[in-house]
Amino acid sequence: RALYFSRAPIPHEDPTGAYHHLGIYAYRRAFLLQYPKLAPTPLERAERLEQLRALEHGFAIAVVQGPWRACGIDTPEDLRRAEAELG
Repeated sequence: RALYFSRAPIPHEDPTGAYHHLGIYAYRRAFLLQYPKLAPTPLERAERLEQLRALEHGFAIAVVQGPWRACGIDTPEDLRRAEAELG
């Protein structure tokens, strides 16, 4: 169960013990109808991470540790690199 998400290393910079977050989210319909009605939260605004809104409002977010190598796709170049890796 997730305790927190951050764009910064938690609790400090330690590359040997860091995990890479790959966010794949699945939601129940009832939650999706409720989420837009939840007020944005201070931590969500500070970190610019929408999943913190759910955590701060008391919703659980399940997490798993996996063997997958992940890469972020945030730019057209990232997408080209990922497509090349997938063949």
